[in-house]
Amino acid sequence: MSDFLFFLKRLTNHLNLSISFDTILKNTKDEYELAAFMLYEINKFLYQKNTKLENNYISEFHKYWKKNHEKVLQPIIEKTEAFEVAKILEDIYAHNKIKTQLNTLGLSKKRIANVRFFTAIQDFKTDINAKVNPFELYKIQPDFFKPKKILKNELLIDELLNRIGADSQIDKRKPWMRKAAELLIEKYDGCAFNINKAHNGDVLEIKKSLVDPGKYGFSQKKADMFLRDMVDLGVWEYRKNIDKINVMSDKNTMRIALRTGILQFRIPLLASYMDVYCYQYGLVDRWSAKAWREVWVQWDSIKNNHRPATPASIDYFIYRMGKLACWKSETRRKCPPGNPISNRRLEALVIQDKLIFNERNFCVFERVCKDKNKILKHPMSISIYGRTGWKSGITDEGGGGGIQS
Repeated sequence: MSDFLFFLKRLTNHLNLSISFDTILKNTKDEYELAAFMLYEINKFLYQKNTKLENNYISEFHKYWKKNHEKVLQPIIEKTEAFEVAKILEDIYAHNKIKTQLNTLGLSKKRIANVRFFTAIQDFKTDINAKVNPFELYKIQPDFFKPKKILKNELLIDELLNRIGADSQIDKRKPWMRKAAELLIEKYDGCAFNINKAHNGDVLEIKKSLVDPGKYGFSQKKADMFLRDMVDLGVWEYRKNIDKINVMSDKNTMRIALRTGILQFRIPLLASYMDVYCYQYGLVDRWSAKAWREVWVQWDSIKNNHRPATPASIDYFIYRMGKLACWKSETRRKCPPGNPISNRRLEALVIQDKLIFNERNFCVFERVCKDKNKILKHPMSISIYGRTGWKSGITDEGGGGGIQS
């Protein structure tokens, strides 16, 4: 039996149907005619727009997936696993002070706030801020981070985005910079440092002011990252709702959530080819943050614990472990063998990447990651508005179409 017929057989098995493909093939010219029409129907359902669909959908699957993706995937947060992860974190945080590591080069609090404000709005890609320390850029060209200067000279935006490696999808990044600059001038006297005082140190009020979808560049998780960094860098002190700053979900924190089992789904996640609309990605993003919050909640049940004041305070550590411990082998990303690292040596290893690269045979979550979970991978996202976004791939019964680079 060919691979394609075996694929059809697996589908019929899920439907509890017993079908003789020999009988089916007698009614067609050959296997390839059957394959052609089956693939045509699959393609039509997944990727073709028809006249009955509303304009905001590109296929029947798109409409179905938007409405039912959560029911299909069935996310679950496992409290037992969350408690086990919390115990590991308690062992670590009892012996180490772990927080965001950024070299601010001795800049004043006001300058640190503006630099972080304008760089935080870009995104979470590893190339952002990787080219150069943004605080170094302030010393080279302080006008990059001055709202009035930004609004008077658009070339400053172009050069800043290029310097920090954020020059892709510039059509949305430039408006973010302009709108964010306008926000600082209109509400905060041109200085991001004033945001905390203006909202009386209330985390929720600050987030409410910053997060306006598509306007300033601050999503919920970028706002969480900015708020966390302002505390870790000693710029702000909050008075209210500090516990509402979440772990900023990304591919690393998602991957550890899946492998430790604190976040579980009905099936391994679908490839982005199937989730070109990013509904799965958005779902995992939200539930990963919920799962890490559950770890933080369970942590508080440990006697005399060293739990941080907010879930966001464990994000830096989880992110580093996801990036450096869940490393990529020649064939696939997998958990490395070996014993958990000594807690007392952990802080230096997390901070100094050169040390950690020489000692990759560790994983602090080794004892809670079940073998069946160790191959699980995070979801990928295809931009809705980017050059390769799904909106550019709309097609109809004429065939062809799709995403291109």
